[in-house]
Amino acid sequence: MAYVKNLFDKNFLEYASYVIKDRAIPDLEDGLKPVQRRILHTLFEMDDGKYHKVANVVGACMKYHPHGDASIGSALVVLANKEFFIDRQGNFGNLYTGDEASAARYIECRVTALAKDIFYNPKLTDMIDSYDGRNRDRR
Repeated sequence: MAYVKNLFDKNFLEYASYVIKDRAIPDLEDGLKPVQRRILHTLFEMDDGKYHKVANVVGACMKYHPHGDASIGSALVVLANKEFFIDRQGNFGNLYTGDEASAARYIECRVTALAKDIFYNPKLTDMIDSYDGRNRDRR
């Protein structure tokens, strides 16, 4: 019984460390969490100067991010509300009043020129395989 408890304790600590290090803490290099980096990567791929439904962006981002549409959608809303890297159109909620964003099918976004200048350089960006190995993703 003690062996099993030690095994669970060890595995839990390794998993918790992974989650904190690889998903919850922004990277020192660019200040983004992995989900935010994947959202911007998706917006760079979709960029045609026009607004895109957030639901479409979330769906396209799911091929890079294995943790589901809810986590992608909420991360996109948070990033868009900072008003630096994502240009938004529609009700993205209000931090001060606690109002939530409208459903993803009603709101739209596109990448800003600032984000393209700062984050988008295909010649310099390190690319890695996505979680399932089917696509290439920003590190």
